[in-house]
Amino acid sequence: MAEQPAATYDPRADRHDAAAWKQSRNGLVPAVVIGTTLEWYDVMIYAQAAAIIFPTIFFPEVGAAIGTIAAFATYGVGYLARPLGAVVFGHIGDRFGRKAALVSTLLLMGGATTMIGILPTFASAGLLAPTLLMVLRLLQGLGAGAEYAGAFVMIGEMAPANRRGYWSSVPGIGIYAGVVLSALVATAVFSAPADWVESFGWRIPFLVSLALVFVGLFFRMRISESPVFEKLEHERSARSLPFAEVFRKTPKRLFLAVLLTAPIGWNSYVSLTYSISYAKDIGYDSGTAILGTLVASVLAIVLVPVTGWLTDKAGRKPIYIIVSILGMATAFPFFWLLDSGSVIFLYCGHILMVFGVYIVTGAQAAYLTELFPAEFRYTGVALSREISTALLAAPAPAAAAALYLWSGGPWWTAGIMVLSSAACLIAVWVLPETKGINMNYTAADLDRAKSQ
Repeated sequence: MAEQPAATYDPRADRHDAAAWKQSRNGLVPAVVIGTTLEWYDVMIYAQAAAIIFPTIFFPEVGAAIGTIAAFATYGVGYLARPLGAVVFGHIGDRFGRKAALVSTLLLMGGATTMIGILPTFASAGLLAPTLLMVLRLLQGLGAGAEYAGAFVMIGEMAPANRRGYWSSVPGIGIYAGVVLSALVATAVFSAPADWVESFGWRIPFLVSLALVFVGLFFRMRISESPVFEKLEHERSARSLPFAEVFRKTPKRLFLAVLLTAPIGWNSYVSLTYSISYAKDIGYDSGTAILGTLVASVLAIVLVPVTGWLTDKAGRKPIYIIVSILGMATAFPFFWLLDSGSVIFLYCGHILMVFGVYIVTGAQAAYLTELFPAEFRYTGVALSREISTALLAAPAPAAAAALYLWSGGPWWTAGIMVLSSAACLIAVWVLPETKGINMNYTAADLDRAKSQ
């Protein structure tokens, strides 16, 4: 049985939000989109390097197959740090302001990525090289642990209620813009002569991150604080330990919200990262494998905000249910299309994943934001995403590679994709509809709603 909504929608709050929104959105929207683009550029450039070059320059002693698994394992390590990042930066966001958290995550995440670009390789530093790589990947994950969550929480708290689904989904454009940018940079760099790539070229994609940091910081230092946080601060309602409050006040919602993110945690990382290595193993060249993700990401840039807009029209639950069913239906066909050996069918497989998982991003943002009370919203949203990514995204590429090595095919991986979408569907079925909720509601309002 579905929960009851936590609070009711106040149309007067919508009018107030609309006026504030018109004043702030020109600076806020590019600030959060650029930061999310940086996050996903960092994530994807690392994943592509792990699939293509890291086995050679950081793990040359263990052979190609094990080297790929080792490189993907360092990629996964970053996701183990993300729940800690959600706690640390969620605490900052709920206690000291959404803006302070967004600036902090940008600096840590982008700085760690830039440092990867100046690391020594195994040839010059031995085991120290992969050790430093893993440390920087952990720092990268720590910073990313509350970046995207903070971006759509900030917009969700400022956008008009009747368009919150659309505007909250806009930072999701940055996810796929980051994928596109990383694919373009990686294709240009990793298609160059191997000697140049191994000696210096592989560093360029990581050093590019520094430029995105400066641009993102320029915009983020100029944004206004969320009016929801300002109200909490004025009323002294912010919790001293938001992390503890999430588990004390909304443990069921947190668990179900983790399941809402399950397809993004497993399915999207299989299709965006492991599929590059898989495509190479079955005969596609690196450029073709990367461009498959690029084609899908360009389409996702268009469809993610459309999905958010649909949640404003039809509600959060109906759209999320449809997307979950599509995720279950597209997992096996994705690998069938890749196995065809046709470049066109490979691209079709990636386009299928847009409807199977990428548009979850558009359905998710407003829904997660609305599920948690204002005083620990940033922490609750960040934790719900990052617990899921630690459990599913962290092992996804390495586990998929290991399953392929063990079974000789991708079908166990596809089966887990079906299960993750099924878990998401169950969570949506149980959770309440939240469309139009007043974003100033607190844990006390939630308790009153439960008692009625």
